[in-house]
Amino acid sequence: MFKAETSRHTEWFYLFHCKTKVQICLSRIGDKCYKAKKMIVITKQSQHLIFACNYKCYFYALYYYMKPAFLFTAIIIVLSVPLAYAQKAAKKPGMISYNISLTDYSFIKLVKDSSLGNAIKQKDWLKPGNKSFGLGISYWKGLTSHIDFSGTFTGTLANFPAYFVKGDSIGQANFSTQLDALLHFKLLKDKAIVNPFLTAGVGAGNFPGQFAAYAPIGTGLQFHFNDGAYLIIQAQWRMALTDGITNDYMQYSLGFAQKAKIKKAKKEVVKKEMPVKEMPVIIFDTDGDGVPDSTDNCPIEKGTVNGCPDRDNDGIADKDDKCKDVAGIAKYNGCPTPDADKDGIADEEDKCPQLAGVKENNGCPVIQEEVKAKVDMAAKNIFFAFASADILKKSFTSLDEVVAVMKDNPALQLKIEAHADNKGTFVRNMFWSEKRAKSVADYFIAKGIAAARITYKGYGDTQPIADNATEAGRAANRRVALKLGY
Repeated sequence: MFKAETSRHTEWFYLFHCKTKVQICLSRIGDKCYKAKKMIVITKQSQHLIFACNYKCYFYALYYYMKPAFLFTAIIIVLSVPLAYAQKAAKKPGMISYNISLTDYSFIKLVKDSSLGNAIKQKDWLKPGNKSFGLGISYWKGLTSHIDFSGTFTGTLANFPAYFVKGDSIGQANFSTQLDALLHFKLLKDKAIVNPFLTAGVGAGNFPGQFAAYAPIGTGLQFHFNDGAYLIIQAQWRMALTDGITNDYMQYSLGFAQKAKIKKAKKEVVKKEMPVKEMPVIIFDTDGDGVPDSTDNCPIEKGTVNGCPDRDNDGIADKDDKCKDVAGIAKYNGCPTPDADKDGIADEEDKCPQLAGVKENNGCPVIQEEVKAKVDMAAKNIFFAFASADILKKSFTSLDEVVAVMKDNPALQLKIEAHADNKGTFVRNMFWSEKRAKSVADYFIAKGIAAARITYKGYGDTQPIADNATEAGRAANRRVALKLGY
């Protein structure tokens, strides 16, 4: 029974019964409800209160000091409380997760051969070398607020021990694929920040030369973040169901899943345009060249380029043209393309801009064939002391002929290349060829040829021109090449 007192009059109501008697004290606004579980304040008006308990006790008491219409409203609200609790909790939406995994093919066998304690004490299961690395992709879908389904495809770079795969007596490293269908039974609802779960399901894998089915059972932890992301850690005991594999094995995985965010399309608001009365447009053209003053860069001078004069008709206005009387291009501010040697080849494309030449030689003069022949012949008559970079005197005459050619043609450049046969080590051949090339360059510099006109390099035995298997071939490969150019 429930009792309530007021200054005006008292009414007694006994509407429902519960197994445990609960006394509820109802008075002015602000008083609390005692000894009733999960009490809910329904309505407040003036100095009148209605209190009701949650769906577990259904309805304990009601204090009434108002019109019947308010009582009816309170009863409807109280009856709606159980319905609110009966609504379905949120389920995990469909999403994709990306996983990394470590697979241990030996630990379960150690447990079966001895015991779990002995297998852990051996600490082989802690060694990274006993694990096989894999990558996978999963599809997750909540069936209820506590049960999820997942389908997973995994590829593993597996290191199988001996006798794990049927017919394999030595063990092997190979690539293996697995496909699993699993149910996950969560302790808490999906929105829980940390949620432990149990896993069970079936799977099948392609092991080297064998196909096998297995039943994964295990446990895991799900971490839920505010933006709809999940971090999922799992450990599974995979029990062999067929004889393609001879033992059970363990797999550990770490996955990350993200709920796709669907952006709601914004409704376009169509503004109603009001008709605008067109006003007559007055166009001014002060210089009368047909270009309105509003766009005329030279409004008081007649012109053809944006309203400005162009005396040489090269498309560049005179005010921007540095060569007003000679047609040119914009790159050179209205002047013609520079050609210092007047050979018809622009300086920017001319390898010899100060020396008239031909297009076939990139703007440089053609080197006469007799000059090339004289330099080539001189190169064949350059001799060195054995195992030395010292030039023999009998080479001086030929070298002086090259000096004469260089002085007669001051624009010419000379490249010196020294080569060796394959006798001796690679390092020794490179060393002596570089030294000999430098000796020839020093000779020319000493004779008055500018060092800036000469380059040299030793190639060792890397560019033979004959067979090093014969003495004649090796002799041909020991050579100095002189190349003229600009």
